[in-house]
Amino acid sequence: MVNTGKPSRGCATCKKRKIKCDQTEPNCTACLKSGWTCPGIPCETEINFRNQTPLSIRRSRLSSPVNNISFTPDTVLAAFSKPGQALSCPLEDVATSFFLHHYVYQGLDEGLSSQNLFRGSHEYIPALLAAPDVTLALKSIVAAAGLAALVNAGNSETWRLDAYRLYTRAIRQLRDDLSDPVRKRMDYTLAAVMLMGTFEVIASGDSQSMKSFGQHSLAAALCIEMRGRSQFKSKTATRLFMQMRRIIVQTCHQMQEPIPYALQRWSSWAETIQSEDEFYSNRFSEINERLASYRAAIKHDHITAPSTISSRLLQFDEEFESWRRNLPPTWEYKSYRSVHNVNNDFNGVYDMYPDLWIASTWNSYRSVRLMLHETIIVATLQHGSDKEKGGLGYSMSVLEKMSEEICNSSAYFLGFRRRGTRLCGPIDTGISSTPGGYMLLWPLFFSGMLRTTQGPRRRWVTSVIRRIGMTMGIRLAISMVNILDACEKSFSDKEVWLIGQFYPQNVKSQ
Repeated sequence: MVNTGKPSRGCATCKKRKIKCDQTEPNCTACLKSGWTCPGIPCETEINFRNQTPLSIRRSRLSSPVNNISFTPDTVLAAFSKPGQALSCPLEDVATSFFLHHYVYQGLDEGLSSQNLFRGSHEYIPALLAAPDVTLALKSIVAAAGLAALVNAGNSETWRLDAYRLYTRAIRQLRDDLSDPVRKRMDYTLAAVMLMGTFEVIASGDSQSMKSFGQHSLAAALCIEMRGRSQFKSKTATRLFMQMRRIIVQTCHQMQEPIPYALQRWSSWAETIQSEDEFYSNRFSEINERLASYRAAIKHDHITAPSTISSRLLQFDEEFESWRRNLPPTWEYKSYRSVHNVNNDFNGVYDMYPDLWIASTWNSYRSVRLMLHETIIVATLQHGSDKEKGGLGYSMSVLEKMSEEICNSSAYFLGFRRRGTRLCGPIDTGISSTPGGYMLLWPLFFSGMLRTTQGPRRRWVTSVIRRIGMTMGIRLAISMVNILDACEKSFSDKEVWLIGQFYPQNVKSQ
């Protein structure tokens, strides 16, 4: 199910005959005059959302399965013995358990108060699923995403069609929920719409599915608008909104499209029940939203002058640096060097954060600065003078620094934690899965696909993303690995950029 933008509300008969419909109900004037049967004017839900399941299934059948991936059964997978054999519990239950085990993290890290217990990854999903009035749409899409991940993690390929059947069922149920005046404002409905995009990332991960992911994100924006100010009555609703806001802004950045006008208004609604820590996240989002809108203007106004682009983007860069300098101590992370080189072939340095949510915000800051300076570099290399090209040293140094910091965050996202003076791996800390890996994918991919990233670091990034894809069953991760293996280009290159087109266009890697 995706957002269709602003399609016509005309009846299906007029659309098919390509004539203007006056949208009169119950029968339009054109159909009455011609003696045709008028099917009626579609409701708001029907025009805002459409079912793309047949296209998704065709993509799935055309794409090859993930090969050479070995999966080590974990506690969640004790429900079945071998792929393809009879399960000891319903398949949907196994799929849901897999999703909760590998994509949900509610951990309380050292030094945090209990009020931050639920700041993690998809941390609100268990409570929503356990509620007595949980919607069938949410249950179906969680199971669909979990089953698709199970298939990609090396289990029975015959389950792939079952995953798409669950996805189709979720779409039907979600359309019913969006047509209901009460259910369309429930947290379950917004969570289900968001997980539609997650399903695309897990199940397909090609350029078409990433476009669908972007459209799902914009569809979720419509849901937020329909829900109104009253939606921010609980921590669960606020956390759900904050994750959705991050996805919407990230999608607008990647597509270089304007931020939904109402997003700032929604953020002001959410602030009333947010903690002091979350205030700083809102300030970052405000700057980031303005940056995304300016990058959209660069694209739509066809701005190519390096001096114009550089001057404005460096002002945003200073705002981000000012935000970083004014963060409170509760946002600080600590850097360590591992004797055992936890980062394998990288540099042995790893950073520990207060929680996953703060760590993810730090990586959003780094990713945004990567995108900002890559835009300056591309504009200058394509359209700048020799003097302007000679002044790119600062932007190149920012790329190098942000890439290194993202790589240093990887151990934390993959479940490594400090216990006193000792570094403990995921099994020792009780985090046998890597739910933080889902939040790490895009920043790590950006850090690997830079003109400043040398071969050893690129290979290290590739190995980490491959591990995430193999463990969590994420098809997008495997697509990223293939891109990293195939070419030494920047993420702005037209052959690499996965959503829309980076502008100014990076015609040739430098």
